[in-house]
Amino acid sequence: MSVEQSISSECTLCQSPLLASSYRDGELPFCCAGCQAVYQILASQEALVNPQEHPLFQQALRSGLIANPALLEQIRQNKEEAQEGNSEKLHLEIQDMWCPSCAQVICLTLLKEAGIRRCAVDYTTDLASIEYAPCSISKEKILRLITQLGYRPAFLHDPRQQAVSRTLSLRMVIAAFFSMNIMMFAYPIYASYFYDDTDGYPTLFAWLSLLGSLPVLTYSAWPIWRRFYTGARVGLWGMESLVVLGVAAATGLSIYELWRGSPYVYFDSMTVIIVFVLLGKMIESKAKFSAKDSLLHLTRALPRRGRKRLKSGQGQFVPLKEIQIGDCLIVLSGEKIVLDGLVEEGEGICDESLMTGESLPVSKRPGLSVLAGTVLQQGHLVVKVTATAEETALFHIIEMVEHDIGHKSHYVRAVDPIVKWFVPFVLALAVGVCAYCLAFDVSDQGQTSLQTGIIRAVSVLLISCPCAIGIAAPLAESQLLNALAKLGIIVRNRGSLAFLGKETTVVCDKTGTITEGKYTVLNGLETLSFEEKRLLKSLVSCSNHPVSAAIDRSLLCPAMSIEKKEEVIGRGIKGEQGLSVYLLGSATFLEQQGITILPCSDNAQAEAQTVVFFARDNKCLAAIRLGDRIRPEAKQLVQTLSDAKVLLVSGDASQAVEQVARTCGFHAWHAGCHPLQKRDLIDKLKKNDEIVAMIGDGINDAPALTASHIGIAVMSATDISIQVSDLLLTTDRLQAISTLRKMAKKGQSIIKQNLFWAFFYNCVGLALALSGALTPLFAAFAMVASSLIVLFNAKRI
Repeated sequence: MSVEQSISSECTLCQSPLLASSYRDGELPFCCAGCQAVYQILASQEALVNPQEHPLFQQALRSGLIANPALLEQIRQNKEEAQEGNSEKLHLEIQDMWCPSCAQVICLTLLKEAGIRRCAVDYTTDLASIEYAPCSISKEKILRLITQLGYRPAFLHDPRQQAVSRTLSLRMVIAAFFSMNIMMFAYPIYASYFYDDTDGYPTLFAWLSLLGSLPVLTYSAWPIWRRFYTGARVGLWGMESLVVLGVAAATGLSIYELWRGSPYVYFDSMTVIIVFVLLGKMIESKAKFSAKDSLLHLTRALPRRGRKRLKSGQGQFVPLKEIQIGDCLIVLSGEKIVLDGLVEEGEGICDESLMTGESLPVSKRPGLSVLAGTVLQQGHLVVKVTATAEETALFHIIEMVEHDIGHKSHYVRAVDPIVKWFVPFVLALAVGVCAYCLAFDVSDQGQTSLQTGIIRAVSVLLISCPCAIGIAAPLAESQLLNALAKLGIIVRNRGSLAFLGKETTVVCDKTGTITEGKYTVLNGLETLSFEEKRLLKSLVSCSNHPVSAAIDRSLLCPAMSIEKKEEVIGRGIKGEQGLSVYLLGSATFLEQQGITILPCSDNAQAEAQTVVFFARDNKCLAAIRLGDRIRPEAKQLVQTLSDAKVLLVSGDASQAVEQVARTCGFHAWHAGCHPLQKRDLIDKLKKNDEIVAMIGDGINDAPALTASHIGIAVMSATDISIQVSDLLLTTDRLQAISTLRKMAKKGQSIIKQNLFWAFFYNCVGLALALSGALTPLFAAFAMVASSLIVLFNAKRI
């Protein structure tokens, strides 16, 4: 888009008179940016016969998007007015976009609304990121504005998953409410056990307890019944089996006691059991690892469209499925390369760190290959496609990650392997004790042998009902998760907790993990005077090359006005101020300008650093060294992992990786590894019975993160690495990993203590119940006491 300072007749779309400043698209004039964007949409839909009757035109006219030359100024004023106050971010998927102008229309429509501070709509992925002030505009209004334009906004999360969570909370609240009331009713019932009742209050409260337990046994306990039924159909006996058997036995015995006029019922114990089980479910759901959510984010990370060069030479966005091998794509500065290919025309600088781990920018010229997922930081490329969307390296990485997530996300509760044999064992004991009482005519306190057998069987089922077992591991894990969150560590896959502290090998990525992953100035600027720094600041401010950007960030002084600047893409910058000529670039670039540069006397090349030179006329003023700094805490991290073998892997050159490995004290290192080679290394270590933890941040680390027992993504990680990781560090302090391992060891110890106590209590209780020394009433009381012990022990984490 260009702005021409010439007076034309009228706007191509709205027929409004043009001002001195008009927008042009080729030979077509427009009165404003909105008219130009709407015209492009209508042209792509072949709806230019009667454009002013089109619904999009009418809606854009009503919203003030078109026939409004002051649109951009209005947006600017709204932004200045909305700078104060809190803001929130909204991430949406917008469907039915036809072309990049659709994204522009949505942006302009939203930005002109008061309260919208920032808006970015990515046409290639259909994703929108909106920052807004909730006090000025609501989320519902934002969705309505997008819908009115004819597009379909949708939230990234799955609403059904939230509905399940709300339902579980409601079941828990109902169960807790009625359980507390039933326990209150139980006080006179327990008291009547020690004296004869003549008023009939215990019997009344027993019937009230029955009525109060019905919502808990039906609505609140429904997920427990359902899981028991589905498990029984396939022969799987989980923890819910003991709950169902205990609750069913206690319910049957309580109804039998009420029928024969006895107030000794156990509805309070049954409802407490259900409350504790639901509590365990809620604790588990808090940190549940969602493979579906991860796969959704991975899929959306893939671009959907690319700018294909047509026969006319112009570029047009088309779906990736319409791009074939041999087609040419046009890639502009700042854009992502969407398919693997070879450079046909143009020159540029690519950032390939996310795909290869190479921290230095890579120059691209005709004949060189480019990878999907990398970013063209500077220049202009025409890329001949060598792989379709399903054949790119990025697609293979995500496909492999999806496969690994599907196998890794299955979480087995700590208690489940034990319950598999514990359930049949308890059932056999209950049936056996009842049969024993019948066979040998055993009776207690004037009861028949059948009544004695049933009471002892119910006592066995009640004492074994896994309240303590069910919350032993979830409570301890919940305390561990909360403690880790305070340290800035988010646990996404609880299955990895079992391996923490047991790692025999820790594999670390270099770029962005052990190093800062940012291209920065290491030294050289300190030799310049203040005026020379101002001149250098002026030179680099005209370029978006990574070297220029790094120098610009390091120079805090104001830029000096310079008469003439010229950038030679991929080589350097030339500027003129008065009679002096200033140059910034490589030694080769300066030598081409007639300036001789002595070779560096240090080992910059061995450390994979970049050296550029700043010269005035025929004199070199400074040799500026740039590179990637090692994190200050990296060496300490390696030292604290002394009980494991620590490896360094990277896609960087061998000399750079070796330098970092020796500096930090790694046991071994692997250089030049592409993403699948990193994963192969993890697989090889696992085949040797190693427990492997992988620490990384880039797309190139995603396959290794999913293949390892523990995948840890650092703070600077990409979206894909975050979604596939087991643990996410929200702090930039690598020392948190050492603390993480210590706390995980303590947490695992407390989980074992809780499980030991739960089963020890069950074994002792079973022996007492079998002998008749433990009645159902005291069995229920012992069950609650055991649960409280487990609860307080978990608080020690």
